[in-house]
Amino acid sequence: MAVQTKSNSGDKPQKKDINWTQIGVVCFCVLIVVMCIVSFSGLSTIFNQNGNATPTGGVVEAGNLVEVEYTMYINNTPMVTSSIDVFNASSVDKLPAATQNLGVIAGQQVDVVNGSAILINSSYEYPFRMLNQEYNQIASGVIGLGAGQSRTVQSTGDYFKTVYTKESAEEMGIDYANWTVGTMGIMNFPTEDATGNVTMAIRPALVTSKTDEEMVLQYGYDTIDMKVIQAYTTTTA
Repeated sequence: MAVQTKSNSGDKPQKKDINWTQIGVVCFCVLIVVMCIVSFSGLSTIFNQNGNATPTGGVVEAGNLVEVEYTMYINNTPMVTSSIDVFNASSVDKLPAATQNLGVIAGQQVDVVNGSAILINSSYEYPFRMLNQEYNQIASGVIGLGAGQSRTVQSTGDYFKTVYTKESAEEMGIDYANWTVGTMGIMNFPTEDATGNVTMAIRPALVTSKTDEEMVLQYGYDTIDMKVIQAYTTTTA
C-alpha cells in the first residue's frame, strides 16, 4: 500500500510498499565480530585508481581520502554506527545498526538519482542505505580535522519521516498497541542500480510521536558524530 512521505529534490523516495519489522535482540557476539571487521575496500578501490596513498601529516583538506568512524542519532538514540564503543554502550532493546567505517573523498558532494542509494554493509540481511545528503555532510564535515579528532553536524532530521494511521500500521504488521515513542524499527527499501537491478536496503527508524490514531516513524537522522581515523593524499602512479 502507498504511504505518506516527506522528501526533497536531493532524495525523493517514491511511494512504495514498506515492510516493517520490530528490532529483536540481535546476537551480541555476531555483531561485535561485524563491527571489528572494518573494511577499507571503498578507499582501496580509489587508491588503485589514483595511485599510491600516503597518510597526511596534518588536517584533512579537500580531495583527501578519509576513513571516518560515524554515528547517526535521532534525539540521543544512536540509529546507525561504525563505533564499537557506541554499540557497546547501547541497551539491548535499542541496538543501533552496525556498519563499517565510511570512506569519503573530503569535500566531495554527490547527487543521488531517485531509486539509487549509497549502500554500506551491515549485520542485517540487507545493507544500510545512506542518503546522499548524509554522505555530503560527512564529506564536508571532515575538512579541517586531524586524525583522532571529532565533529558533530546537523543532519536531515524529521524531513524524512512516514506517518501511519493505526489501521495502515496494523495492516503492515506493526504491533500498534506496543510500539511506543522510542521504539526502533527497520524500514526496507527497494533500490535500483545503474543496470536496473533491484535489491533491498535497510533504513533504521524511530517512533518519534504517537496518538491513538496515528504514529510518526522518522528515518532522517538529527545529528551525525564523526571522527577521522586516518586521512590520505594520493599521487598518480
